[in-house]
Amino acid sequence: MSNASEVRHLLVIADQKSRRIVPLKDKTYSIGRDPNSNILLYDRQVSRHHATLLKIDDNDTEQPCYRIIDGNLEGKKSTNGIAVNGKYCLSHDLAPGDLIRFGNQSQANYHIIADSSELDLLKESEFNSKDDNANLPLDHLAIVDHFASLDEIFLEDEDEDDESSNTMAFGRQKEKKDSDNFKAQASLADSNPNPIIEIDFQSQITYVNAAAKIKFPDLIKLQALHPILQNLMGDRAPMEGTSFVREVQFEQSFFEQHIHYLKESECLRTYLFEITKYRKREVKLTAGKDRYRFFFEQSTEGILVINPDTKHIIETNQAYCKLLGYSSAEIIGCNLYQLLETERDTFNSELETITTDNPYIIRESFHRHQNGSLLAVAGQINLSTYQGQEVLCLIVRDIRERKQAEEELQYQLLHDPLTNLPNRELFKQQLGVALAHAQRHEHLLSVIFIDIDSFTHINNTLGHSMGDKVLQNFGERLSGCIRAGDTVTRWGSDEFVVLLPQIKNTEDTVKLAQRIFDTLQRPFVFDEHRLQIKCSIGIAIYPQDGDNAEGLLKNADTALYRTKEQGKNHYQFYSPHLTAEAELLLRLESLLHQALEKKQFSLQYQPQLQYKTGKIVGMEALLRWENPAFGMIMPQKFLPLAEKTNLILHLSKWVLKTACEQNLSWQKDGLPPIPVTVNLSAREFQQPHLATVVASILDETGLDPQWLELELTESTLRQNLNLARKTLQDLQTLGVRIALDDFGRGFSSLGYLKQFSFRTLKLHQDFIRDLRGTSEELGLISAVLAIGKGFNMRIVAEGVETSEQLKILQDLDCTEIQGYWFSRPLPVKEATELLGKITRNNYIDSTNFMSLPMSDG
Repeated sequence: MSNASEVRHLLVIADQKSRRIVPLKDKTYSIGRDPNSNILLYDRQVSRHHATLLKIDDNDTEQPCYRIIDGNLEGKKSTNGIAVNGKYCLSHDLAPGDLIRFGNQSQANYHIIADSSELDLLKESEFNSKDDNANLPLDHLAIVDHFASLDEIFLEDEDEDDESSNTMAFGRQKEKKDSDNFKAQASLADSNPNPIIEIDFQSQITYVNAAAKIKFPDLIKLQALHPILQNLMGDRAPMEGTSFVREVQFEQSFFEQHIHYLKESECLRTYLFEITKYRKREVKLTAGKDRYRFFFEQSTEGILVINPDTKHIIETNQAYCKLLGYSSAEIIGCNLYQLLETERDTFNSELETITTDNPYIIRESFHRHQNGSLLAVAGQINLSTYQGQEVLCLIVRDIRERKQAEEELQYQLLHDPLTNLPNRELFKQQLGVALAHAQRHEHLLSVIFIDIDSFTHINNTLGHSMGDKVLQNFGERLSGCIRAGDTVTRWGSDEFVVLLPQIKNTEDTVKLAQRIFDTLQRPFVFDEHRLQIKCSIGIAIYPQDGDNAEGLLKNADTALYRTKEQGKNHYQFYSPHLTAEAELLLRLESLLHQALEKKQFSLQYQPQLQYKTGKIVGMEALLRWENPAFGMIMPQKFLPLAEKTNLILHLSKWVLKTACEQNLSWQKDGLPPIPVTVNLSAREFQQPHLATVVASILDETGLDPQWLELELTESTLRQNLNLARKTLQDLQTLGVRIALDDFGRGFSSLGYLKQFSFRTLKLHQDFIRDLRGTSEELGLISAVLAIGKGFNMRIVAEGVETSEQLKILQDLDCTEIQGYWFSRPLPVKEATELLGKITRNNYIDSTNFMSLPMSDG
């Protein structure tokens, strides 16, 4: 190696694509992934300008060598660096055998060779390498070209040597060297795991290594007829320097066959490398590409492949074309922003954040359809690789159906399903907006509560389906009464709310109320039913009745409640005293709850006397409330307020159950059975299932129904005659007695007595209290007594307090009385003693009435 011209520098490259030998002659080589690099590496982990080779002179050996440096000559380093013999470095003077790594899958070996024998050994070692990269798909033509060129170089050098020296010493040295080389090559060939075969120019096998014998056991027998040797020679005469590669198949295996002309041996040497698994990989890869293309085209999601720098569209699929109504030719080459409706700077900023591990998720965006409309889509953008270059891959899907479903769901969440009117949630949103506008522009607005009168009766008598029709038609009529910009809302059940976001004065609300009453004059007609619907209205005005949504709604509801109390079918404006009463009701309801829990209620019993016989023929149960702070509270003080709350139903049930239990207790004590009268409140009587409640209590207490008398007033009866008729019929079916209280007061109707089978008729105490015995009074009482006797009813005169009143009633033959003249309402103990005394004496002497305990007045 003393002669520098004989030395050749080689770099054996192995990367993801191939394994190849590169002869080094020039002073500078750029190495990297850039297509313009002198030595191109096929590896994504390698930088575009990964390393540089510089040819330098070594003054000590007078032999040039190569230095490798990290990066390019401008000083820009690579991303992953270089490692020589396992150590990372910025530069290194290469020595023969050095291993250079550019990444996990790219490496190079540096060699210096001086003659053809070393070249042959290098060939053998490279082809027979057991490194993991040795069996990668090879760029064989490149390898053969390099080897062929190197062979030629060395052959030229050998010719020159032959001409310059003919000495015997050199001949002997060369013979010894050739012998040594032959032995080394034979040893290498026999130990090579790949088949090696040599044939002469007559196609006769001259050498077969062990691997070939094992792999092809009938090779010697078949000779040139063996599949791996067929057509190897053909009609061509081998020429010096000939090398070529072909692919052959033997049974189920595939081989890459390298054929070289060996001048010295005058034969062809063939190396066989099994590539079966690579062929299978290739088939899979080809199938994978076809599969990728198939799914790319068949995908239901639209796909765009985009140049990340220019934003031009490189590729698209049929799903995207179909989605937007374009052909692929119309889309490819377009700029993304010709299709995407977005703010460019913002979108570009988002794109800059995308990495392979961090895609950009698109919740909603709009793409321009071929017809000019905007189409809502969702999807994501990924950073990917397409045909060897970085690209953006935009995947989108049509979300029109989803958006429509969301809009429908949103509509359902904000609208009443029965009437399709806005519901509470939407009303509150609109009220908030209207209040903000009213505050900003200092104008009035109004909230109006509307309630359908007697709607519960419609539901109970005609059924809920009829009730639903009434609600739907009522909502339609309300909507026809309002102005554009006003809102009608179904608040719940039979309640509706109207928002007038801007009014000039309160007269605007009065006009609306009147329009509503006018439109309700027309009956609601459903098949054979003709209904006359009425309503009650409560009105609150901003800002005088409240400056926030909660206050306005509460006050409008309070005004509605007062309207219903005063007879319904009209309107009422809110006033502050209504709130004071509402607060009182709230406090009273709380106190009544506590009274029930703490057992502050009790019943007292006032006897009904048959004065001719001196027998007590009934007891009326009267409620009392003894509050620790206020003492004894009479029912006329708290019952009217209690009837405005739902607590009256719980209280009435307690009274009914307690009276039944007490009556049964008297009977168990041996006292003669008598009916106990319990008063029914208007709210209690309006219950649709009152008879069921009464039957349950009778069953629970064990009282015989005939000893219970339920008392109601004419006014309660008049509120709903149809319901009253059904309820009284159900109660009488149970065997319960029914009494009509306060007869003769107000609009008494003889028709009631005919329609309903009352057992008892009670003369109102107003007749008795002012009784002076005038002819008019006597005539009226006589008429009532005659009517009662005509209907076979008991007649009980209430409020008898003086002997004069009793004398007049005796003269009129009214035999049953109740009042303070005989007895005040008595606690349980005193009432029990009175009943016991009468039982022992069998009767009370009517001449000694005054001796009985009387009221203090």
